[in-house]
Amino acid sequence: MKTTQMLRPLTLAAALLAATTAHAQSPYCQSVPFVIPDEGQITSNLVVTDTQVLTDLNVSVNASHTWVGDLIFTLTKGATSVTFIDRPGEPATPFGCEFDDINATLDDEGASGPVENMCNPVPPAISGTPTPNNPLSAFDGLTADGTWTLTVSDNAAADTGQVNEWCLLTTPVPVDLMGFEIQ
Repeated sequence: MKTTQMLRPLTLAAALLAATTAHAQSPYCQSVPFVIPDEGQITSNLVVTDTQVLTDLNVSVNASHTWVGDLIFTLTKGATSVTFIDRPGEPATPFGCEFDDINATLDDEGASGPVENMCNPVPPAISGTPTPNNPLSAFDGLTADGTWTLTVSDNAAADTGQVNEWCLLTTPVPVDLMGFEIQ
């Protein structure tokens, strides 16, 4: 009898921990650097096996490039595709942001303002948590599992770089504990 009584609080604690963990953002990263061809395009795939349903998705990008205004970043999963960085600084300036590097987490609720308006002369030119050019909420309601493809294009000559790492930061549907019974 005492064993059963002791296990009930432990079961509740385990369920609460699982629910809290399940609701936290899960990072899935592609940490193999790849070169962005000058005036070219490259793709990088990330396979996720977690079947959670997404309520929010953020994308973290760490890239070294000598003119970030050349770059376009597009994320695709199945039939859903979102261009989240699209030649920052253009059309405000004809060639976009002339400064170097990106180390940012693109977030629909980002506190750093639109990525389009970022252009810090001290690297990284784009940093913090900017809002994307197009909302990542297009992925909300999808499951995380499957192949995610990042396409990066360099749209002007003479400046080069690489993507060092990119990550998906997923937030799943919260776990409902309403049916859990404590005796």
